[in-house]
Amino acid sequence: MAQFELQSEHIPEDLYWLYELVGMEQFLAIIDTASGEFLYFPKRSTLERGLRREAIIREYNGANIRQLSRKYGLTERYIRTILQEEGLRKSS
Repeated sequence: MAQFELQSEHIPEDLYWLYELVGMEQFLAIIDTASGEFLYFPKRSTLERGLRREAIIREYNGANIRQLSRKYGLTERYIRTILQEEGLRKSS
């Protein structure tokens, strides 16, 4: 199959951000690997959710729900939910 010399002006507008982020060589590698696929990029916070949950469980000392709430930007109720799901806190 013939190879053509693609230039930045040939990149579709909706993918231009990716080209700018990784450069032409990596952009083409991604296109070659994922061509025809629908790609969804989750938020970073979604990827980090499990790590945050593990940190909350690790740092919980039985009396620091308010501090964990402030540290992780979550409600105290949500911290309690996480702990209850892990069996670390009885329902109140």
